[in-house]
Amino acid sequence: MADNNLGKFPYDDMSRGRINDYGYYSKLFLGHHFKAFNIRIDDEHYNKAYSKLRYVMVNFAGLISKICADMLFGEPISIKVPGGDQDFIDALVRENKLDTQFYESALSNSAKGDALFKLRVGKRESKDDGSTVIIEDITPTIYFPEINGFNVREIPNKQKIAWTFKQSNQEYLREEIHTPGLIENKIYKMKGEIIEAEMNCNMLDLVESQLTGIDTHLLVHVPNWKTGDRFFGLSDYHDLDSIFYAINNRMTKTDNILDKHSDPILMVPKGVIDEKGNVNKKSLGVIEVADGETGKPEYIVWDASLENAFKEVEKLVDFMMMIGEISPDALGMGQGMSDSGRAIKYKLMRTIAKVSRKKLYYDAAIKELIYKAQLLAKAHSLKVGDATLKGEPVHPEIEWQDGLPIDISEQIENEQKALDGGLTTKKAAIMRVYQVDEASAERILEERKADNPIPEIKQNMADNPFRIDDK
Repeated sequence: MADNNLGKFPYDDMSRGRINDYGYYSKLFLGHHFKAFNIRIDDEHYNKAYSKLRYVMVNFAGLISKICADMLFGEPISIKVPGGDQDFIDALVRENKLDTQFYESALSNSAKGDALFKLRVGKRESKDDGSTVIIEDITPTIYFPEINGFNVREIPNKQKIAWTFKQSNQEYLREEIHTPGLIENKIYKMKGEIIEAEMNCNMLDLVESQLTGIDTHLLVHVPNWKTGDRFFGLSDYHDLDSIFYAINNRMTKTDNILDKHSDPILMVPKGVIDEKGNVNKKSLGVIEVADGETGKPEYIVWDASLENAFKEVEKLVDFMMMIGEISPDALGMGQGMSDSGRAIKYKLMRTIAKVSRKKLYYDAAIKELIYKAQLLAKAHSLKVGDATLKGEPVHPEIEWQDGLPIDISEQIENEQKALDGGLTTKKAAIMRVYQVDEASAERILEERKADNPIPEIKQNMADNPFRIDDK
């Protein structure tokens, strides 16, 4: 056992701030805006004022993340290993459901600013006979790397994932410390945020340390996007939350004002009473006016003059789209929905650039994941599904889609021009137009030849003036 008071968890103020940001941005993504702003603003006047109103939320935050994820991974990427074992890679993608994991990762990455993947060797399900290579998208909330302050781009040599759990009403801290080729496990007893004492790993049937079999880390961090002076990524909302707040605020106030004045009060002349000589003004919703002010009952109608409020909302939405780099056409709000594929791309230029920025980080991370998965399979002679890695690990290549609707007629026209110019082959053109692999393209070519046989060209020797007669 170790001495009491071994520190706190989360470990430092920077980690606490990052985790709080993750929670704040996650609430915005899920549409829990009132809770998010309630926590972030932490103002008694704000809480009291809004507790009396029906809060109206417009979830642009979730919409932005969905658009980015759709354009990144809405169409599955193609992972190829030229000269490698493609069957093993296909099985790895299929068994780990990587297409779905990447899409879900892109959603939370957009909101939180970071994503994290972990590789491990183990049984995918308890009923399985043997171990396999497992790739998991895990929350960055539990990620605590030791960052080199002089070079934040350097991959941290020591990377820790840590989280708390309860057992028999006692809270514990579980640490998994990753260094190249080694994983160490530790468990600590907790009291609030205080780390009190180290416990024996046997309580969870864990070994204190284990070799991974490969000389590299099994954690792969993916920032959403970042600058060169920081290690962790930035959320897509980090410069938009004030606009989200302003839109919700204006919509909430407008909605409650309209609702309040949708049932106007009836104004009657003084002396209007019921048969018993009394009027329950509260239940009837009426007020009396002095003699001479009005001679007939009438409703008090309030001129809301909400035109400026809606103009402000429109301007805020414009700012949100401009700063968030989201084209109205990406939301179906643009004009000219029958535009060509090229025209649509021009209109979505900023949104495409935003997604391409994310693609830089995911491209490098996915290549790293796939290569490390091959290293693990080779080191431990593992199967993935029914596939075994036959050759040596190979660095993969990734073919990305743009996530935009495909204009087939325009694409065929472009491929025909490339064929006429000798810039491509028929097989390559078929693969791009119909989104098929090489084997399928070859089969299409063979079927085309069978359906359209090329007639054999025979020369009419009788009409050839250069014919040499054997006679």
